[in-house]
Amino acid sequence: MMIRSLLLLLPLALWTYAFISPRFTGKDISASFLGFVWAFHASLLLNILFMQQGFWKASIDDTLFYGVALDWVIAQAIIMGAIVPLFFSKFILRFLPRFNRLSQSLLTLALVVFMYDAAGMPLTALSSIPVILSVIIFCALPAQLLAHWTAQETHIKSRSTLQSLAWACLLLWLLPSTLFYLTDESWNTLLQRDLWFTGLYLLPLIIPAVLLIGALYQFATEGEGTAFPYDPPRKLVTGGVYQYLSNPMQLGICLMMGWWGFVLGSLWVAITAPIAFILFLVFKDVCNGSCAIGKGDPAWEAYQKRVRKWVPRFRS
Repeated sequence: MMIRSLLLLLPLALWTYAFISPRFTGKDISASFLGFVWAFHASLLLNILFMQQGFWKASIDDTLFYGVALDWVIAQAIIMGAIVPLFFSKFILRFLPRFNRLSQSLLTLALVVFMYDAAGMPLTALSSIPVILSVIIFCALPAQLLAHWTAQETHIKSRSTLQSLAWACLLLWLLPSTLFYLTDESWNTLLQRDLWFTGLYLLPLIIPAVLLIGALYQFATEGEGTAFPYDPPRKLVTGGVYQYLSNPMQLGICLMMGWWGFVLGSLWVAITAPIAFILFLVFKDVCNGSCAIGKGDPAWEAYQKRVRKWVPRFRS
């Protein structure tokens, strides 16, 4: 129990230090947060799959989420998604400038192996290679690339794609799974339905998907930014889907979650749609077309007057 506590508290303390230290900028911190978000989703999903495949069985009976120790996954995500890229770029590169990528990969590999062993989940010879490779490829590497690209403000399309996948995982998998875990609902309604029938159920999701993908594409190409409030567009975004609607992301999320609840047969998931609508009204600048630079652009007020927030225009 003490080892598990240290696995969480030590990286959390390092991350907290980064928040208050003048060595790290706001961009560094936001980049590390995005790396953590990706690493957490990927690590949790992978470890649930590993547990179901019988690679190990948790030896504890607390803080379990679908059989996986949640505090341990959080610690793993902080280390791989936030601590390694954050401190690596600031400190380790000074000593290993020529082997930066190789040394970062070796450091991550060593930490992955150490964390599984320290958490009481030693890997067998048959399971160690696929587990470690899966964690590195699907969890650590994308998280560190996302953090690095965000901090350096490069690869806008790639980092926007990774961000979008992370938020989609949050809304479509983690949020419903959490609600199912806390209630008597489950994924059985979706899994037991015929595949062709499920396809028909999913067709209406094309509408919110078009809104969300179109908005994210405009953010990346026209605004040179992403939907994350601390990695926003640099320019006013009024093209594409924003010619017809000024809040396509908010509307897309509300429509998506409402229909996703219907697909899953879950009232609790469907309720998240009106909750999201209320939150978007309260925090009205979140995901707005150009919330970060709108007030400084003379075309912002004219755009807001001509393009409605929730009801699309029929002409651009």
